[in-house]
This record gives sequence, C-alpha cells and structure tokens, in this order.
Amino acid sequence: MVEVCLFTKSWRSGAAWVAQQLAQGLAEAGAHVTFISPMADPATREPKHERVVRIFTPRELVDAGSGRAARIAATLKRIGRGAAALIAQRLKARNYIFSIPEPLPFTLPLFALLRLTGARIIFIVHDAIPNHAWRFGSRLGAIERWGHRLSYLLASRLVVMTPQLKQTLTKTFRIAPEKIAVIPHGPFILNSVPPLPGRGALLQFGAIRRNKSVADVIKAVLLARKSDPQLSLVIAGQPHAFERDYWDECKALIAQDPDGFMLKIGFIPDEELPALLAGIDAFVLAYREFDSQSGVGVLAALNARPVIGTMSGGLSELFAEGMCGELIAEPVTPQAIADAILLFRRRPVEEWRETSAAGAERMRAASSWTSIGAAYLALINNQPSAT
Repeated sequence: MVEVCLFTKSWRSGAAWVAQQLAQGLAEAGAHVTFISPMADPATREPKHERVVRIFTPRELVDAGSGRAARIAATLKRIGRGAAALIAQRLKARNYIFSIPEPLPFTLPLFALLRLTGARIIFIVHDAIPNHAWRFGSRLGAIERWGHRLSYLLASRLVVMTPQLKQTLTKTFRIAPEKIAVIPHGPFILNSVPPLPGRGALLQFGAIRRNKSVADVIKAVLLARKSDPQLSLVIAGQPHAFERDYWDECKALIAQDPDGFMLKIGFIPDEELPALLAGIDAFVLAYREFDSQSGVGVLAALNARPVIGTMSGGLSELFAEGMCGELIAEPVTPQAIADAILLFRRRPVEEWRETSAAGAERMRAASSWTSIGAAYLALINNQPSAT
C-alpha cells in the first residue's frame, strides 16, 4: 500500500477544503494517508476513512482582538510543529504532497531536506503567484520570484488544476512542461440549496482583490440598475491582505447607490453558504489575469448557480464542462460586465433553473474526489491517468 504524507497549513476556506477532500479521495483510491494540518473548520470537513491518520497542528490566530505578538507566536508554533511532524514521517513515508505550504523561508529548507533524504515531493500549485499578489512589492519582487521558482525546482512534480497555469509556470518560471501534471479541481457540493429565486440578486464571492475586477463589477451594477432597478449585488468575502486600499475604492463606489448592494464582509463559514446561495440568481466572476482554477466557479456550477463571467483561467474549462451562464465580452470593462448582466436578466429564470441544474448534474458525473485521488496515486506510481 502506498504511504502518502499530505500537508497544508490551511484549515478553512476553499484551499483547505481541497486538501481535506484530497485526503479522503486518496484513501478511497487505496493509499494510506497521514494528513498533517490544523483541524478543519467546521470539523465536519474532516476526512473520515480508516486509512487516514490525522496529525493536528495549531491554527493561526485570526481574531481581530489578537495582538501581533500572540499572532506571531501562534504562527511559529504551527510552523515548528508542522515541520517536526513532516520530518518524523520520513521514517515511513517517501511520498509527500504539499498544498498551501508555509511561507518560503520555512518551506525551501524543508523541501531541500526532504529531497536530500530521498523523498518525493508533489507540490500542488494553486496559482503561479501565491495569494494572487506579490507580497513584497517591486523592491524585493525579484527575490520573491526567485524563491517561488526554487520551490518549483525543488519539488519532484508539480500539479496544477488548469492547462493555462501550466503554460504560465513554463513561460514565466521556466519550468519543464513534463514536470507539470494537470489534475482538475474536485467538486464542492452543498446540501439544501434550492432553485434560483429569480429576485435579481447577484453574488460577488471570495477574496476582494483587483484581478477579480470587483470595482468594475460594482460600476457595472451601478450602470445596470439604471434600467433594471430590481437588480442588486451581494458582496461576500474578505478584502485581500495586500490590497486593503482596493476595498476602500470599492466602498466609495458602493456609496453612490447603497440600496443596490448588500455587504457580508469577512470569512463566510460553511453553515452560512446554503442560505447565501439560496438568495441569489448568479455569481459574477469578472476575472482578469487569472491562471488558476476558480474554486468559486466550481462551487457555483456544482450547486446549480449560473455564472456571469469571463473565460479567464479555469473558468473557460468550467464553461466547457457544463457550467452555464453569460459570457462577459472582451475587453472586460464596467460596460461589458453591465451588458452581460442585463442579457442574463432578460432570459426567463425558468430557463436558467433548467440549464444550471442540468450543468450541475453533468459536472457531478464527470469528476469525484476518489478519481482525483487515483490520479495522484498514478502520478506517484508514474502511471498515466485518465483524469
């Protein structure tokens, strides 16, 4: 039986969900999995299989009231315990999978140590630029870019979720294409999400950052409401940690017509997602310069919600696989987004209910976490996989 050690520092949100479901899928595909991460939030996300062994690391502190010293201490405790557990597993495991590892100064020496002892590292690259933004700006950007490239070179294999991200790693970071495998994103399916309500509410969901064109979506809603006053936009998620000024820009736009917007700023826990999706007719995903798969797009499609979106990154694949919605024309401008929104609104809601439900069924039938786990095992065993 193949021994696999799977690591992530994440414990909530879509990135954590990927690792938690992958642990379950690997075990169902026949592997013995040691899963090292903080306990899932909610705990119901924890993998439940006899071949999954859990090693819990501390969670970071995310409460607004936590002091800086306490947050740093908690993070260092998590990093130390995680590294110790990973090194200890080397006594029985040769195969490691990393998804959202620790920051580069800690990950690079760990990768080097594991490789020097003969371990094989599969590194899941969610985005060529982790967190979708350079952390240190232009002054130290070259060093940061070099660090990311070194992490890709130290890994035995890289896994991405879209062919477009593979091209980016090949061109931008000069990674050999044969080192990169494409294994798709698995399903995120919620319970008790009713059909579209048809009340005109749209959803901008997830991290609030520039490459999601959130400000342009707000401008588009302001334009569209002039001819469709029933239209509204729910903005649910957290401002990107490195782009706080961008959220200030968004708030100034919302102030022009506050009746058209509902804000749910902060982390959205799992138990609130069904009610959130129950109240909206479509997601708006006006992504730009986006190479990775969209977990938000997967969430929308598999829960029978249309997407008003671009063809950027993995969205093009989701549309091809069955996700329904309205395409935003290029170039992506507020007017182009408004035009797509109004086209969506002109089509009867009964048609959207039908097409979104049919698309969700096609996508659910096409992929499962067990098949994705089998694809990772095939990669470990150097065998071709259909996934």
